[in-house]
Amino acid sequence: MKTKLFTIMSIVFYFSIIHPLAAFYARVYPDSFNDFRETVYMQSRDLSETRRLYTTAKQDIENILTGVQKYLALSHCEYLMGISSKASGRENESATFFEQGIVWAEESLAICPTSEGYRLLGTNISFLCEVRRSYGLRNFNKIELYANEALELDPNNLMAQHLLASKFIIAPWPFADVRRGAAILEEITRQNYLALEKEDLFGLYLMFEAACLKQKKNQEAQLWREKAEALYPTANNFLCLLLNVK
Repeated sequence: MKTKLFTIMSIVFYFSIIHPLAAFYARVYPDSFNDFRETVYMQSRDLSETRRLYTTAKQDIENILTGVQKYLALSHCEYLMGISSKASGRENESATFFEQGIVWAEESLAICPTSEGYRLLGTNISFLCEVRRSYGLRNFNKIELYANEALELDPNNLMAQHLLASKFIIAPWPFADVRRGAAILEEITRQNYLALEKEDLFGLYLMFEAACLKQKKNQEAQLWREKAEALYPTANNFLCLLLNVK
């Protein structure tokens, strides 16, 4: 009887405490991380200075955060340094950051499966697929897999929806399905997307622009570009260098 009671209590504890945590994990970052992130998107400093800010942010994350929060922040940090290196034309160097971003995301998931953990895992994989084509041939389908894992835990994770859309929009032939990706983006706009963080809103606008360009909707693409440039004036540079739109 005691064993049965313990089992029931364990199940109740999981669904009342652990399961909600699996669905949502708020982003908690030190100030140095936010400075680093702004520098990445503004591209206001050379790469060596950006790397210095990256190192400082990582040190503060290690000192201030613990557990899942620490590994999520570290994964995000590696992703940002990866896209900064890629935007500077250093694709081989950027790959090492995306690889480490994958490692940190997996570390977070080993502690507790979270929507944000799966989203960061899929995001780092998606960029590693782009800069290392041989890796991409073997792992491209994991992007959709982990985006769906994130959405299973939290259907309202708009950046997981964004990741899924980007898989279809930016994918090389024959994997691309721009219309399907654009439909997912349209669905995001019917939700509370304006509450997204500045970085995420910027990425969403860029993806809309990419979808419009690929569908030859140039006037509509220009409108999305203007929205992105209102957040960060380097929008066009990121579109060309990060999203690989031709």
